[in-house]
Amino acid sequence: MRQACREPETKVSRGVRGLGRIGVVRKDPFYLDCLSLNGERERDRLFCRHDYRHMVLVSQISCKVIKQTGGLNILVKTEGLSGIRSALEVVYAAGLLHDMGRWRQYDTGEDHALAGSVMAGSVLERAGFSKREAGVITRAIREHRKALPGQSYLGRVLCLADDLSRPCGSCGARLDCYKYEYMENIKKETLQGMRWMPVRR
Repeated sequence: MRQACREPETKVSRGVRGLGRIGVVRKDPFYLDCLSLNGERERDRLFCRHDYRHMVLVSQISCKVIKQTGGLNILVKTEGLSGIRSALEVVYAAGLLHDMGRWRQYDTGEDHALAGSVMAGSVLERAGFSKREAGVITRAIREHRKALPGQSYLGRVLCLADDLSRPCGSCGARLDCYKYEYMENIKKETLQGMRWMPVRR
């Protein structure tokens, strides 16, 4: 089993053609190393995995929820972001990075949301996110495990998207999963429009 991943030097990149800062995040060596460590720790896991596919799905669901609820403008206003493109990149980056610290939870017992929020900082800096944008993203990562009072707007969206991304209905281990019933209820409530409404400030 490999040990902890090492962070490369902080150097801001201009991005991958067509993908901008999200492309830089996706290709960041430290991020990729964390994904690899997640995979090693979950090799024999029966339940949902915290791999790149899961993170992309959480990003996509988060973007869809925010767009459909008028949340991009809310993010721009409440978080002081520079515009819609910035808000979209912030949402997508939060989804991509939200579980990068999962391997640390397996190794040390440390909450992966807290560990991941710290780890994400250097990735975001190298990708060219501003301190304000990185603050919004890392707060959402810290908050993504459970919906709680006082949670940020993006933290609530990320939490919901994380729940909605689970393929519980087709999972062979669903009957042994402690989250199965909860996840199915979340999906039903969301489809009925009862679960989630943006908070306007």
